[in-house]
Amino acid sequence: MNEPWHLWLDDARDPAMNMALDEALLRTASERGRPLLRVYGWNASAVSIGLLQKFSPDLAPGRAVVRRPTGGGLVDHARDATYTVVAPPTHSLYRLPTPECYRLLHGAVTVALKLAGISADLAPCCGPNDRNVCFAGPVQYDVVVAGAKVAGAAQRRLKRGLLHQGSILLPPAATAFGQPTALAGALRLGFERELGAAFEEFQPMPALFGLAEQLCSEKYRTRQWTERCRA
Repeated sequence: MNEPWHLWLDDARDPAMNMALDEALLRTASERGRPLLRVYGWNASAVSIGLLQKFSPDLAPGRAVVRRPTGGGLVDHARDATYTVVAPPTHSLYRLPTPECYRLLHGAVTVALKLAGISADLAPCCGPNDRNVCFAGPVQYDVVVAGAKVAGAAQRRLKRGLLHQGSILLPPAATAFGQPTALAGALRLGFERELGAAFEEFQPMPALFGLAEQLCSEKYRTRQWTERCRA
């Protein structure tokens, strides 16, 4: 059965604003009352680190480092596609056990990659993994191609909702810092086919950007947040 979702094909933004917008969407999830898929890009050479990951000045010399509101390890955004799913606490995704939630959302990503001509599958279990580097090895329900991890994610659940931040590693020929239109379209189809999403274009209100700007100035652009866990 088709279910109403919001779809936001967002612009490429600076690293801090990308994270601030995701948190702003999480904080306002109950107000929207339906899940949202945001597909977005990066306008700078950046890496993101997990909520509890140790910070070191040597993590990515000469590149922007931003700390995510979700967990996991370092993700290099030089040639990945990034997306976010936000669901209110009344939605079934929020109530699912975490592994099952990953399985469903990464199932949609797998379908999207297959539509884009990439033979992808879900990892049945775990491989060798460096927890400090997100793409060092797959864990259960990561997306793999020929056994190598190509898509992963991190989640956070609060009383206000569920935040799922995902990264899809693009082929070397993909354009840096941008979102390939074909892949964005494939993601939409993957979520429609796998999750029964019936998308309506999301129209962000000025208040959402106001909240995101506040989160940028108070958190995501500050050294206190970025370096909160030091090596």
